[in-house]
This record gives sequence, structure tokens and C-alpha cells, in this order.
Amino acid sequence: MQLFIHIWTNLEYFKLLNEWFLLSMWKQDREIANFINENYPWELAENISPQYEVNFVSIREIKRKLWQDAFNKIDWIYYWSDNCEYLAPYKHEVEKAIEEFKEFNKKYPPHKVRTFTLVTPYVWDKMLSFLEESLDYLNNLSIKNPIEVVVNDFWVLNLLHKKYTNLKPVFGRVIHKLLKTPLIDTFWYEVHPAWELIKNKSEQEKKLLKDEIIKWQLKFYNSSEVSLDIYQNFLKKYNVKRVAIDYMEKREWLYEWNFDSIWVDLYYPWALVFTWRLCDTSAVENPARWYYAIDDICPRTCNRFDVFYKIKTVWYNLLQRWNAWYRSEVNLDYLDENFIKNENNRLVFAPFVSV
Repeated sequence: MQLFIHIWTNLEYFKLLNEWFLLSMWKQDREIANFINENYPWELAENISPQYEVNFVSIREIKRKLWQDAFNKIDWIYYWSDNCEYLAPYKHEVEKAIEEFKEFNKKYPPHKVRTFTLVTPYVWDKMLSFLEESLDYLNNLSIKNPIEVVVNDFWVLNLLHKKYTNLKPVFGRVIHKLLKTPLIDTFWYEVHPAWELIKNKSEQEKKLLKDEIIKWQLKFYNSSEVSLDIYQNFLKKYNVKRVAIDYMEKREWLYEWNFDSIWVDLYYPWALVFTWRLCDTSAVENPARWYYAIDDICPRTCNRFDVFYKIKTVWYNLLQRWNAWYRSEVNLDYLDENFIKNENNRLVFAPFVSV
């Protein structure tokens, strides 16, 4: 499994990566926190965001579980957002990102040729034209490895298939569904078999029936859409060989991957719970955006404001960033060893929520 870094939309964070401030390391943790506090105050809520704690812990977890020198071998750069149409990248932003990408390659020479991957969200008509300009630019760019585009919209997939054929599609985690309800992961639920199944049964027989139902429920929640034959055939039709899923604790069966022709981008440590067109962040300046979807292009209020909800469950953080909710998933012990050893699989590490 290879290590990839996903940088979010603000180009300032690409500069942070180039100065190595993005990846806090051991004794440098306090220095990194002070640097962010002084230079990027908009990243802080009333108290420091739980993203920082998760960032520090997950870096150490990667070193513990995978390999000690992981961050000396960053294989790939993912850039941009998958959760909001109004964050679809403009051409001039992608051009600057390519410049920063080249600078990163000079400062930290790779052990093999790195490739740039553009992450795209679902889009409506107004933002699609801007996104097409970016895709056209990348499609005609002279670069050693083919550029990848993570798609979360079927029309964008169609464009790559028919028009921008030099770009390799990857199915993103918004368009590729994985069930993420916390009720299953924390076992905060009670099974109630139908009366017809338990009438005239002993208590021991009822318990065995409930255990069997729970077993199959957990098996179901340890699967994703790609396990369906019809879905795999669809991916082959559009030459998609890679899908993205969020890393989820307590889902070890999910990583017993047995699809030879389909590889995995595993997002870590923040799992996307859901995203929608209503946005608390943009509602800071335009309250109407909190009540109903507006087709006017958003001024990207999220570049100046964050909205964090202080909800802490038993074992993970839950927060909102822009128009989406995320939950932290840190413990990598649930990863199957064969999944880790497969060099076609990728761990896409987003030091902070990638928006």
C-alpha cells in the first residue's frame, strides 16, 4: 500500500506542505500548533479544532501500523475537494496548484515519479463550465504520468470517457457508497426479530436467532457498492480501475478485498458521513443558504469561516466542515494485512478535512 497526501482547496496549504508544516512530527507538534495559531487563525474554533489532535495521533498511527519512514516516501498528491459543487476548481487555481506540485517535487525528490490527482465534487450546470476549463487544461498538459481525476458526478465521468480521454477516472467516495451509520459500529441497537420467527421459541433459541441476524447485519455493513457484479461491469465500461472508500474502524471484513481488477483509495483519518447543498458556513453571510438550495455561485464563505459542532461520542469526533459532516477514524488495527501488502492500494492521508 502506498501513501498519498490529499491537500484541500486553499493553495496556502500547498505552501504549508512545501514547508513541511502540514505534517506535524513528534517533538515538532507544539511548534506546528503555535505556527498554525499565529498564521492561520481562521482554522481555529472557540478552542483549537479536534482536527489538530486527530492529525497528530493519525500521523503516529501510520508510523506505528504501516512503516516508520512513511512520510519520507510520499508517492502522490491529491488536490481539491469532493464535497461541494461551489468548490469545483477554476482553471487558474489548477494552474497554480501544478506549479506548487512541481516545487514540491524539487524540494522533496520522489523515489519514483509522482502523479497529480485532481479531486472533483458533484456539479450542477453553472459550475460545470468552470470545471471543464480545468479538465481541458489538464487533458492537454504534458506530464510523464497520466493525470488522474477523482469523479463524484456521473456527467463528469461521461466527459472523461468521451472528451478528456487523457485523464484517468477514479470513482470518489461520494459517488461510491458505503454505509456509515454509527449505530452499527458502536452496537447501540437492539435486534427485534419478527413475531412469527420467535413464537413458541425458548429464550436460548431467541438469542441464537438474534446473534445470527446481527452477524448478517455486520456482514452487510462491511460491504460497499463495488461488491455488486452490475457495479463492477459499469466500472469496466468506463475504464475505472480504482474506487475510493473511507477508512472505518470495526469494519475488518471490508478490507478483505478480493477484486483483482479494482484497486482502492482508502481515505484516512476523516470519513465523510454526508454532504448536501445546504451549508451552515455560507449561511453565516447569507442565511437563505441554510434553508434551501440556491443556484447562485457561492462566494466560498468557507475560506473565511468554519462551523464546528462540539459533539464528542464515545470513541470518535464528529464535526461539520463546509456543507458536509465528518467523523474521525484513527485506529488502523482493523486493516487486513493482505490489503496493506497490496501495492496497488493507496492510503490517502488527509491531515485535515479535505475541503
